[in-house]
Amino acid sequence: FVTVTIALAVVVAVIALSIRFWGAAEWPEWQLQHQQLLMWQKDQPWLFGLGFFTLFILLSATALPGCSLLALAAGACFGWVGGTLLVVLASTVGATLSFLAARHWLRAGVQRRWGHRLGAIEAGLARDGARYLFTLRLAPVIPFALLNLMMGLSHMRTRTFFCTSLFGMLAGSAVYVHAGQQMASAGSVQGLWSPDVLGALALLALLPWAGRLYARLHSRADEQAASPGVVR
Repeated sequence: FVTVTIALAVVVAVIALSIRFWGAAEWPEWQLQHQQLLMWQKDQPWLFGLGFFTLFILLSATALPGCSLLALAAGACFGWVGGTLLVVLASTVGATLSFLAARHWLRAGVQRRWGHRLGAIEAGLARDGARYLFTLRLAPVIPFALLNLMMGLSHMRTRTFFCTSLFGMLAGSAVYVHAGQQMASAGSVQGLWSPDVLGALALLALLPWAGRLYARLHSRADEQAASPGVVR
């Protein structure tokens, strides 16, 4: 509890300082880009949504930077529910394309470069099944792009990978989109200091901690289940 409290205090302090020094210079540019996006969306809503969805898939599949910014933009343009659905589905489709590419076309190259990690992946899947991937989606110990490629070399079925990734990335997508929605609703730099915006950004920063806590709790539960005869 003390560690989490300290971490939360540090996160809030960093966010506050970032807003203080970034907001005054960058906020007008952010507002201008937001208004431009909304204009494009209003003029061609279906084309805008399809283009946004396709771009997110391409960035996810190729591991190019920009998915985090697009997730924030999804909250600003599509709202929390619509943005979350768009982001989690596009992320999952992109991850599955990377998964299939590693399985069918990039196997030799991925095996040569990262094959030494495959043993740990297979051991985790043998021990926990799909829950192993679900935990890694919540607690990103292995980078997103590398995890997709390594899972492509494993024995996991494509349907299992898709469904597990979809639910595993739902919480992270929802937090990113919520942060983008709250930032878009702030009408000025001063609005970035509102509890809603600060809370959304704090959730964003603490998300990896929550994933690690989830993994630790499940690991402890598995250890207790494996030794039921131990007297406590």
